[in-house]
Amino acid sequence: MNHLVGIILTSVDDASIAKTLARGLIEQQLAACVQISAAGTSIYHWDGKLQESSEYYLSIKAPLSRRNEIISWLQQHHPYDTPEIIALEAQAAKAYADWVEKTASVSNP
Repeated sequence: MNHLVGIILTSVDDASIAKTLARGLIEQQLAACVQISAAGTSIYHWDGKLQESSEYYLSIKAPLSRRNEIISWLQQHHPYDTPEIIALEAQAAKAYADWVEKTASVSNP
């Protein structure tokens, strides 16, 4: 299996914001699919203090060719000053990789 797709990860603290980001990425045809996971707990340092917050996690599936566009789009639309945006490459089944490529391609009407 040598079919690659991009997975971009981010998180937000509000379910409606998560849905807004997901819908925006899909409507702009930047991504083929965005999965929003139920709220989980994030523990991190911020402003010199240990923080704990509830966050919704977005897993964005897209062609590797759209990765930089998605990162730029998220940087413009994400409500956090310093959002978590992590881009990964993942092997996928050929049929799924083909669907991702077709669904989020620039030429897809």
